[in-house]
Amino acid sequence: MPEWKREIGKRLESLKLEPTREAEIVEELAQHLEDRYEELLSGGATLEEATSAALRELSEGGLLAEELGRVVREAAPSEAIVFGSKGRSNMLGDIWQDLRYGLRTMLKNPGFTGVAVLALALGIGANSAIFSVVNSILLRPLPFKDPDRLVMVWHSYPKLDLIAPVSPPGFTDYGARTDVFENAAVASGGSANLTGAGEPERIQARAVTASFFPTLGVTPALGRTFLQEEDQPSHEHVVVLSHGLWQRRFGADPAIVGQTIMLDGEGYNVVGVMPESFRMFGQDDLWAPLALTAEQLSPKRRGSEFLLMIARLKPGVSLEQAQAVMDTVAGQIRQNNPQNYPNDGSWGVKVKSVYEETVGDIRPALLVLLGAVGFVLLIACANVANLLLARASVRRKEIAIRTALGAGRRRLIRQLLTESVLLSLVGGGLGMVLAVWGVDVLVKLNQNNIPRAQEVGIDGRVLAFTCGLSLLTGILFGLAPALQASKTELTEALKEGGRTSGGSHRARVRNLLVISEIALALVLLIGAGLMVKSFSRLSHVNPGFEPQNLLTMQVALPSTKYSEPKRRADFYRQALEKIKTLPGVQSAGAVSHLPLSGSVGSGFFSIEGRAESPGEQLPHTDLRASTPDYLQTMGIPLLKGRYFNERDTEASPNVAIVDETLARRYWPNEDPIGKRISFNRRENADVWREVVGVVGAVRHKALDADYRGQLYFPHPQNPWGGMYLVVRTMNEPASMAAMVRDAIQSVDKDQPVYRVMTMETLLAESVAQRRFSMLLLTLFAVVAVLLAIVGLYGVMSYGVSQRTHEIGIRMALGAQAGDVLRMVVGQGLLLALIGVGAGLLASLALTRVMSSLLFGVSARDPFMFVSIPLILAAVALLACYIPARRATKVDPMIALRYE
Repeated sequence: MPEWKREIGKRLESLKLEPTREAEIVEELAQHLEDRYEELLSGGATLEEATSAALRELSEGGLLAEELGRVVREAAPSEAIVFGSKGRSNMLGDIWQDLRYGLRTMLKNPGFTGVAVLALALGIGANSAIFSVVNSILLRPLPFKDPDRLVMVWHSYPKLDLIAPVSPPGFTDYGARTDVFENAAVASGGSANLTGAGEPERIQARAVTASFFPTLGVTPALGRTFLQEEDQPSHEHVVVLSHGLWQRRFGADPAIVGQTIMLDGEGYNVVGVMPESFRMFGQDDLWAPLALTAEQLSPKRRGSEFLLMIARLKPGVSLEQAQAVMDTVAGQIRQNNPQNYPNDGSWGVKVKSVYEETVGDIRPALLVLLGAVGFVLLIACANVANLLLARASVRRKEIAIRTALGAGRRRLIRQLLTESVLLSLVGGGLGMVLAVWGVDVLVKLNQNNIPRAQEVGIDGRVLAFTCGLSLLTGILFGLAPALQASKTELTEALKEGGRTSGGSHRARVRNLLVISEIALALVLLIGAGLMVKSFSRLSHVNPGFEPQNLLTMQVALPSTKYSEPKRRADFYRQALEKIKTLPGVQSAGAVSHLPLSGSVGSGFFSIEGRAESPGEQLPHTDLRASTPDYLQTMGIPLLKGRYFNERDTEASPNVAIVDETLARRYWPNEDPIGKRISFNRRENADVWREVVGVVGAVRHKALDADYRGQLYFPHPQNPWGGMYLVVRTMNEPASMAAMVRDAIQSVDKDQPVYRVMTMETLLAESVAQRRFSMLLLTLFAVVAVLLAIVGLYGVMSYGVSQRTHEIGIRMALGAQAGDVLRMVVGQGLLLALIGVGAGLLASLALTRVMSSLLFGVSARDPFMFVSIPLILAAVALLACYIPARRATKVDPMIALRYE
């Protein structure tokens, strides 16, 4: 022990302090003098000069008296009275002392501190960012009164794997069950042309019953919602605005309530404005009364399924009880209508919670990502723990001196854990900054595919999570190094030439941490590899059409202005004729439901001459109204027969085109051309249509969804008001948007065009959620691998530096460079292979939870489970080779002379 250590002990003898307190004071002063001693050495002083100067400053400068006065005052009885007990005073003083010392230690080692804080910031920041999304979407209650009691009611077709909205008479049947539902409402989606001040705008409008807002338990920010009498067909038009439309279109004018706005050419009186947080069924701009008519509510309209039904369960009624009651009601409907609802399990009523409807699709992806960032944090913890273990070897002499001066093992562990927690808290603070930035990026990358995206952000729960995670992380990565460092052999550690690294047990801990890092990294790599391969398979799926050089847009004709079918047909015919004359346009067409747009329409149909058995379900298909050139414009191939043409008008025989899926399902051994089908009735008689063509199947719902079968009919024979226009161009389609819009408005200047985008953009949006999950998981896997490889490199590099003497002896005894290279690489590669083996076993168990996120790839894909471990092992080999190469350059004479 240096001379000034004994000097401190002598000066403390007269104070008669408790042994523990005396040891702590010695520890504080010793560290101060040691810092000064090292500062003098770094300034060029010799060992003797540095020792002499330190002792001189200790005595002549009054340093010892000043420091003793301070630390003794911390233990003064008067302070103990303030805190209520001497024990508590000492504890708080010790904690403050530990924090100050830990902060000094961090500042003394900026390189170590920077690496550790960066690793922890990445792990904690990624966890906080993903948790903020999980918190807002999965954990935070929906912004309604008692949201756990809100349910949605659907018509279910299990044999078709289909759920559908309810019909008006169905709503009457289900909503009347007051033994189950406290309140019930229905809504019908749509859009309207908003005219008046400013440019015409197509907005999302939803017709709802007067019970809609009370069922949800929400109140308006301004004005009121609908009265019961306003939900009648003969009542004057009223409307409630969304907060977004109120701000965007009306400048947030509080006097808007009571004013009249123009929708589809008719006046509507504004009675209220909803709060900013209110959203239900999407981004609606306004709401109007549904006003169901007696005709719509009649039992014969039971098959008219277009209403989204929401209900509030009575207190004490569970979801299972509500489902049981709805099963009973469905059974009664089947019994009373056997011709339409066979009792074969093909139709029923399904009750689902609103929460499940809102977040059910995205939950698996979020939970996988949350698990992935948890792995990244564990790897970061293992990396920092290895750094601390390596630094503990350097600090062995310091710890031995503290132990010799009376510091107990518990005291040392507490000090070392304080340093770890400080590191973690600093990393957590930086991670919080990264999380705030990361959350914004996450939402912007996938806003259209994240439910409740507007609610995602940093709140008190996320802050508490980050603080708790930082503390837990600090303890997690600091505990093992603290326990190891506090077990010090004083005799060996205090030797000037001691060169042991802390024993084989400490080396085993470091090796175990590296193995864990590689295993966790491999799990993430395999998961990311599966996602990448799945997305690649999905991207190469043939959608059934040619998306290149296609411009799409939506047009919806107001029913008040285009109430007659002929006017609707004439508008689209004239608009398409003008579009086709534009320079750069190859062809143009229109369809009622565009593939991958989210727009759907389906129904049952009959085949002439084919009677269904009693209780058998009618054939079912997707229905599409299309103009003559739509199929050709989309590049949907003709397999048999002909396309629609200009002769297929309202005055010509009714015709239809089926796709190959429908043809194969219902005419497996026949030619469907010339067959007749009917999907609607007129004056209680079937309207038969002759099949004139068979076209290729199109993936309409999604690229990863099965073909459902589609039936096309000429638009002039059943003119729809709302259509999607598609324009095939000879150059960049987006550049044609303005000209196409002008051509449409030359037919009707008040007709807005909306949702203008290229088909390739629409295709990309349809897989955006899968791309989002793939990119994030890949990013986390890359970070994890980098951390794991850096950890392996660090352990091998540190091991080489600690074994310089051993390597020097081996080489002095005749070992060649190749022998040393094989020895070091072999040891590192063994760790990597053990980690790879453990990671493979973990991957086999964990990747099964990803099955729902994969397309065309097995969760145990052999290629991924072979290639990725080999790649990781090769990278690990490189990480081992670099320090091993350095070991071969050890000069035996220098190594032995140094020792």
